[in-house]
Amino acid sequence: MEMEGVKPTEPIAQRLASGELIRFHCDGDGKGRQNGWATLYLDDRPAGAFGNYRLGISRKWRIDRDLSLTPEEKRQLQVEWAAAKLRRQEERERSESEAAQDARELWRRAGPVGLDHVYLLKKRLDPFLFRQDAGKLLVPMYDGAGSLWNLQRISGDGTKRFLRGGKTDGLFFLMGELSRQGETVGIGEGVATMAAVCRATGYPCIAAFSAKNIAAVARLWNNARPDLNYIICGDDDSHLPTNIDKEAAEAAALEIGAKVAFPLRRAA
Repeated sequence: MEMEGVKPTEPIAQRLASGELIRFHCDGDGKGRQNGWATLYLDDRPAGAFGNYRLGISRKWRIDRDLSLTPEEKRQLQVEWAAAKLRRQEERERSESEAAQDARELWRRAGPVGLDHVYLLKKRLDPFLFRQDAGKLLVPMYDGAGSLWNLQRISGDGTKRFLRGGKTDGLFFLMGELSRQGETVGIGEGVATMAAVCRATGYPCIAAFSAKNIAAVARLWNNARPDLNYIICGDDDSHLPTNIDKEAAEAAALEIGAKVAFPLRRAA
């Protein structure tokens, strides 16, 4: 990874051991950005992939040679990997549970949003949907059962952070009221983006918080409310070497049979 210029600024080895795709900050990334990504598979023929969205790097690798393990060695490794996977899952669930408790307590004690909050004014957000703690705008992140699991904290300069170790997959934030069957609903990435869509269209809108989470949120809502008409509202970062946000929106729309919409770009 380092030879390709993908240099994490934080430890990632333990997170890689989960076998899931992880995101991380790299040398050269802007504040609050996580352009680095990687995944690792440890089986008979180890393989992995890594990249950096900002640099347009995407690499895959694998070990093709036979590791020449005996059947007993392979069995022992499988036992060890299964035990390690179980430990990681237990640790993850404990971390998510602790973060959820912190989120609920922080949300409970947080006050109303100041009407002079820089991000609130810049993005024209409804202050009554959010709360504020120590200068940070708090956005609640719910699951399909309506349980609060995490908070997105937004500083005045737009820097966004989730609670460390908290759950993010499948969580969302709904703006607007769902009042009838067959209603049109927008699903997209950022809170500010979906708030703008909500204002412009009058449709209820759902923020999924990240490109990689759009499909999970779209799937969850489509399963729970198949009577609704969904529009996936994607970002279009065509200036980047790999348009990850556009690809994620198109994939989610295809999966649930939704329409897809992108911002209209003005001619230079």
